[in-house]
Amino acid sequence: MSTRNSNEQTYLKRLNDDVLKPGDILLTTTTATVSKAIRIATRSDISHAMVYVQNRSVIDATNEGVQARNTQRLFFEEECSIYALRLRSGISEANLNKVISYLRRQIGAEYTTKEAIQTLIGGTKQWSKKQFCSRLVAQAFSHANIQLVTNPNYCSPSELMNSSLLSPVPNACVKVAEEEIEFWSERDDVPQLMRDAINKLLDSARKKNSDIQTFEDLNNHLLSHPEQDNYFCQVLIDSGYLSIWKIELDKNQWQYYLRLMNELPMKEIEKYCLDVLQDQPGGTNRYIVSRAGYVVLSRQYELQYFRKMAELYEHLAGLHQQRVSVASRWLESKGLLTRPQPVHLVPHTDEWFSSMEQWDPPKAMMTRAIIEIYGNTNVCSVCGDAPAIDYYLDEENRPIAGPDTLRLCDDCVSIRRAAGEPFISLQ
Repeated sequence: MSTRNSNEQTYLKRLNDDVLKPGDILLTTTTATVSKAIRIATRSDISHAMVYVQNRSVIDATNEGVQARNTQRLFFEEECSIYALRLRSGISEANLNKVISYLRRQIGAEYTTKEAIQTLIGGTKQWSKKQFCSRLVAQAFSHANIQLVTNPNYCSPSELMNSSLLSPVPNACVKVAEEEIEFWSERDDVPQLMRDAINKLLDSARKKNSDIQTFEDLNNHLLSHPEQDNYFCQVLIDSGYLSIWKIELDKNQWQYYLRLMNELPMKEIEKYCLDVLQDQPGGTNRYIVSRAGYVVLSRQYELQYFRKMAELYEHLAGLHQQRVSVASRWLESKGLLTRPQPVHLVPHTDEWFSSMEQWDPPKAMMTRAIIEIYGNTNVCSVCGDAPAIDYYLDEENRPIAGPDTLRLCDDCVSIRRAAGEPFISLQ
C-alpha cells in the first residue's frame, strides 16, 4: 500500500457482494485520465456503469468489449467513488431474466469510443450495435420495458445516477485486506483468459464479416455462409474457447469432489456452498439455455461449429450441476440442508413441455407433433403408440436438465432399458 504521509495509509476497496443482488447497477470510476475526463464532462464523480448479474459477477462494456468480470478481482483506489443502485419498485423475476439475458447476449460486442464521446458532446444520434458502458446498462433494462433514462442508446453514467427509478444501496463497498490482494495475485485469472478467448474468436470472425459483434451475429453469418464451417471450427479451437473450463476445473477441483471439499475449513466451505445454492433460483442456467439453442442449430443445419458449441455447453451444464450437487451434499452432511423430495413432472403437461424445451427442443417438438397427430396426450412420447404409462429415471441416471420422465409404450421402454436407461414406472 502507498502512503500519503507517515501517519496515513491509503487502501483499496472492492464491491460488497454481501449486500448486492442481481440487477443492481454499479457506478464507479478510476484514477485513469479518461475516467477523469468523463467526470469533468458530466460534472459527476463517476465514469463507469455495470450490472451485477449473479453472486460475484458483473457484466460491463470497456475497451475489452462487453465482458463478464469477477467482482473479487475488481479493486478500486480509496478515493474512487462507488455507488450501487437498485430499482425502487423492485424487479420481477421475469424482467430480471430479460435484463440478464440481454447482457449475456451482448458478450463480445466491441466497445465504441466514438459513440461514447457523442453522448458527452452531442451530435448525431444514429447508433451502431457496438456498446459503451452506460448504453449497455440502459439498453438491458429497456429490453425489459424499464426506461431508466430518456434515451437508452445515448446516455452517461451520471444520467443513470440521477434516474428517478433507482435508489441507493448502502455499504456498496468494503476495504480489501492485503492478504486478499496477495491471494488473487497468485491465482490464474480464468475470467481474463475467457475474455481473451472470446475476443480472439470474435476478432477472427470479423475477418469474414466486420458486422459481427456477438455470438448470435456469428451464428447468423454461418447460416448464410455454411461453406465457412471449417474456418469457424478452426477459429473456435485456436481461440481456446473450448478448453478454458479445464483450467477452472484443475484450479478448483474441490468444488467438484466431496472428498476434497471435506478436507477444507468448514467455515469457508459453508459460505461457498450457500452462495452456490443462492445462485440457483431465478431462471434457467445459462449453459442449458445456450446448449438448447445450439442443439436446434446443429440438428437443423448439421454444421460442425454448432455441434461443437452444443457439446461444449452440455459439458459446462454438467460441470455446473456437479458443483451444485457437491455443495448440496456437503451442506446435507453437516445438517445445514434437508434434501428435498424429488419432483417428477407428469409427461405431456405444460410444465413437462416447458422443461423439455429448455433441454431438448427437438424432442419437445417431436412429442408435440405426435400428440397432435394422434389427438391424444395418453400416447407414447417417442412413437405415439398406446397404451403408454409414465416412467422416470433415478437421480444417478437422469439427464443434466429437463424432465426425468417419459410416457412410453412397452416396446419403447424395452428399447430404452436395453440402451442403458433404467426407467422406473411412476405407477
